[in-house]
Amino acid sequence: MYISQLEERRIIPQELLIHVIVEAVKPLFEPTFPSVYAQWKKELVQDNDVDLPSIQALKSYFVDFLFPNQHLSKHMIYNAVELYEDSIRSDLEPYMKTDQQSLDGKVLTQEYIYSSMNPEFQLMRRLVTKKDQFVEGEEGIYESELIDSKGNVLGLAEVRPNEIKPDATEEERLWLSLVEKTLNNLDEWTADLFDMICYFWAGQEKDSNGYIQFHSDDALRLKYANAMMDKDFVVRERERFNIMRRVAALSNIWVSIGNNSVTIINKQQLPDAQTYDFTKFTRMFDIGTLDMAYDKKTHKAKGIYSLQIKPSPILSHYLSSGQYTFGALDLKVFQYSHYRQREHKRMTRYLNFQWKIRTLKRTLTRPFRVQTLIDAIDFPDSYNGTILRDRFEALLDDLQKDQVIKEWSYKEPVDESKVGKRGWIKNYWGQLLIKIEPPDAIIIENSKKLTQVPKLTRQIHTQQIVMELDVQEVSEITPIVDEQTEILLKVKQVKEEKKLSLRQVANLIGINAMTLSRYFKNKGSKFNAKNLQKMKLWVESLNKDQ
Repeated sequence: MYISQLEERRIIPQELLIHVIVEAVKPLFEPTFPSVYAQWKKELVQDNDVDLPSIQALKSYFVDFLFPNQHLSKHMIYNAVELYEDSIRSDLEPYMKTDQQSLDGKVLTQEYIYSSMNPEFQLMRRLVTKKDQFVEGEEGIYESELIDSKGNVLGLAEVRPNEIKPDATEEERLWLSLVEKTLNNLDEWTADLFDMICYFWAGQEKDSNGYIQFHSDDALRLKYANAMMDKDFVVRERERFNIMRRVAALSNIWVSIGNNSVTIINKQQLPDAQTYDFTKFTRMFDIGTLDMAYDKKTHKAKGIYSLQIKPSPILSHYLSSGQYTFGALDLKVFQYSHYRQREHKRMTRYLNFQWKIRTLKRTLTRPFRVQTLIDAIDFPDSYNGTILRDRFEALLDDLQKDQVIKEWSYKEPVDESKVGKRGWIKNYWGQLLIKIEPPDAIIIENSKKLTQVPKLTRQIHTQQIVMELDVQEVSEITPIVDEQTEILLKVKQVKEEKKLSLRQVANLIGINAMTLSRYFKNKGSKFNAKNLQKMKLWVESLNKDQ
């Protein structure tokens, strides 16, 4: 039976109880702790006994605290959520934060994520930072060529107008209002989101249609590192909606492809853009369902805070085929300001890309030419002469201080007598060679032959439970288990059969209830020898009584 079909005052079958509780508290926790709530939903499909501390605490709150020794109905659960909303939030929040850190820890304890190092992929990522590249063509379509460093045309990109239909839903209207501002939202922050979404998509499980759930907090978490623990993080409402404006922009960029790869055309042979044989266009990103945020007082839509998203084939081709190389991208790139530190972002991305390529080619110690770096950074035209040099050297100093680079130096000392003379930037300083060393951690990561992004979600190695929510039975697949796991399974079985609370079972065994709760949540961890003996003796006493 589906949860929505359960009668309000009917006793909930045991196997459906946690599903109903999770659905009931969705408004309390999904907006603030999206990845934890998503993990609840995901693991409940795979295993009725989710091992996250937060969900164990959630179930205990209802079963042991609010309604001890009672049979529960939907009416009781939803009514409790309404009556004790503040209490549920405050009591569960510590567990939610702990699980949030655990789920996000792999990214935050590292100082990098992974990105495809394919040149065409990098080119498309750079495209979303430069709105000036798009020129208005026919029927309100803005066009831009995808041109590599050698002058080859790799494809054609378009930003297309969108019409709001009279019968559009509130979500559709809000989304299309964001899409209309596509060109205004192409900047370095949009490139950040491009990288983030591709990284999350490549490393997460997808739904049956290939989508992942992307929440604005996912982006803020990388941008502000441990900001989820910051009391001010929850008020970053304006930034959340700014993020979704840029995600909308990404979904409205169309790129020409051929056979799921970028079409390569010799620009010299085809000087007229109108003669390019671009026969198929695809969006960079496809969007599924949208989740709205509403004002609690007025009930008016305030914005979109999460959505389903997936890279289209032109991008997913480089993220999941196993034929392409992934390299380390420093997390600092997301934490630099997109308007005050654009050069920092560009230089970080360029160097990370070069270090992966040079690691593969074993040319990591080869110096860079100054002019090559200047071109990659794309300083404002207003920078010239000594200002350009000062800004460039200050940028490298900042990157070294932030440990994005290990150290830098000119291969030979600058001849100051040539500085300031006519054409000195182009003819002298721009031709100098500069040595830039990557951090040791980046070298180690780039030495790995990664053809796919490591999975971001945790793997469940204990028993699996297969459950269909429209059928009133559960089929269990029990693997080979050790003595510790076997005893724990027996304790849990007795608890369920006798309808005992966790605290009651702990008292009967003679151990602390929180300790027993921890054993239930972390099935793979080693038990205290004394506690294991107590549990073993209790199980044996039950067997004698039978």
